[in-house]
Parts: sequence; C-alpha cells; structure tokens
Amino acid sequence: MPSKGSVHVAVLFADFPNANAGWSTETMFSRSIPEAKKYLEKMSYYTLDLQFKPLNKWLRMSGIHESYSFLSFDEHLRFMREAVTLADPDFDFSEIDSVIVIAHEKADSFSWSPAFTPADSYFGISADGNVITNGVTRGIDWTGFSPYVIAHEMGHTLGLADLYEIGVPSPQQHANVGNFGIMGLIVPHAGASRYGSMDPLNGNEMLAWHRWQLGWIEDSEVFCSTSSLSSIEVVPLTENAGTRMLVVPVDSSRVIVAENRISEGYDRNLPIGGILVYSVDTRIDTGRGSIKVQGDYVGDWPNSSVFLQLGEQITVEGHEISITSKVGLNYFMEVSTP
Repeated sequence: MPSKGSVHVAVLFADFPNANAGWSTETMFSRSIPEAKKYLEKMSYYTLDLQFKPLNKWLRMSGIHESYSFLSFDEHLRFMREAVTLADPDFDFSEIDSVIVIAHEKADSFSWSPAFTPADSYFGISADGNVITNGVTRGIDWTGFSPYVIAHEMGHTLGLADLYEIGVPSPQQHANVGNFGIMGLIVPHAGASRYGSMDPLNGNEMLAWHRWQLGWIEDSEVFCSTSSLSSIEVVPLTENAGTRMLVVPVDSSRVIVAENRISEGYDRNLPIGGILVYSVDTRIDTGRGSIKVQGDYVGDWPNSSVFLQLGEQITVEGHEISITSKVGLNYFMEVSTP
C-alpha cells in the first residue's frame, strides 16, 4: 500500500447466518476508523491522506462464522474475496488501494485481526478492473481499542514487521520493544506490567526507524554517525523538522538508533521523556526481534524508565552514546565508536 499521498480504503461489514443484528455499520465504522485514520496520518506528519470509503450495509456471508479461518493464506483469501464479491454490485472498487472487512461483533471465532498481504498480485482480489493486494480483517480482539488494531494491521500493509515475539508467552512476548511502537504491543500498559491499565497515549508514537522506512522521515532528517562525533542535536520525534533520528551503523545489516521521546502526541502520558535507544537487525524476520530496545528498565518490559537522561550513556555493540546537554526539548549526544 502506498505510504504517501491519497490512499483509498474500502470498508466493508460482514455478518453471518449465526451472528447478526446489533450495532449499525455506521456505529462499527465510528468505533474503528476515524481514530485509526487520525493516528496513521499524524505518524506520517500528514504526508499520508487516508480516504476511507464505507459501504454501509451488512454483507451476509454464505457460511457460519466458524466455517472461516485465517490460519492459512488460502482461507483468508477465500473470506476476503467473498466479502468483496458480495459488495461489488453496490461498490466501485476500481480506484481502491486496500480493503478492510469488519466482522460482526458476535462472530467470536474471529479471535484475531490479520492483515491481508499477498506476495504477488496473482493472489490478489479482482474487482472492477482492479487487483487489490492489501487489506485487513477486523475480528473481535482488543475490545475497546479497535482503531489501534487497525492501525497496527495497516502497518503490515505498508510493509512493517511485527515487533513482539511470536510464539512466546507474556511478558517475554513484549521484551523486545515493550510499550514503544504500535507494531509491538499495540496498546501500552501502565507500569510496563501485563496487569497494568492500557493507555494508547503512553508510548505509542511510531518508531523513527519505521517512519524513515515509510519515507515519513527524510534522509536529510537522519544523522548517520560512522565515526566518533560530538554535539549531535536530536529534536523530539513529534516535531516535523530537524534531525529526528541518530543512526549508528554496526555493519551492513545492523544499526543502533537513538530518538527523542517527549510527553506529547501519542506519548503525552509518558511520565518522563528522554532518549530511546534500540538496535535494528534487518536480517531478522517479522515477530523474531528485528528491533530491540536497549538499556535497563523497571517493569515487565521496556517503558519510559529505559530512557537515557542528561549525563547518562549506554554502550551497544561497542558503540557508546552519551547525552551531553539539553537545550529546551532538544538533546545533544556524543557517539564513540570502537
């Protein structure tokens, strides 16, 4: 899915012979879509313009909800194709870039919300002369936080990887990035505790590395340190000007990143700001720890206690990053390389 410019997203609503009646499609739309749009556009510094286009009618699927599965791509494709086929007489898909299908809230077998990202257009969905290769099925998980689930899954359609660890229990599942970055925990937990209250404003600003990958942070707004340097100024991540990311290359596939997080935007409920440092390994697959927050923290997983403060330093892969001064909200850093 394009990461810049106008992107047209169809929003469809599916119910089933054994799961129907209840909320209107307009209610389902308002509970899920406007905040997801607001989040993603803000993370893009408003270079992404998401145009969500709902078909406000329930599409009655041919089978009971238990007859559908997302455990294989073929099964997910079957569900998405059926929903688009049912909608096609009433909806023009010719200019659509992505499709979101929101399942009825009584379809409790839809216990998760997968992204639809076929590797080849051959496996896409054809409608009105268009082939759609991006989409999301919204299930019933994360009740009350539907917009952030959709934003997370749309992150996959943009090309971003999962940052939580697949196949391990909590809290180890969130040890890589903890409360930081919507591609990990989706909704941060207070106190970095599996039992803490969920707060989408406590660390959910999208990581600078992901914003750079999507072209939302330009190369000119990244400082790449290949040798020992001092007085590298980094502005808050929420600002739309200046250097927002310090990158220290380790080798051809690994880097160390430092970014300035303040209590603003989707970080506004952070108890304290500071410099977040993490490692990136581009060789590692989704859900296997491609990004790992560095430093000590208090809690079950990384939270604001991991931030570097003025006068502190951290060494990662032999590279030392020190916080030497602070002017206003901007931090100045020094890098010492091996």
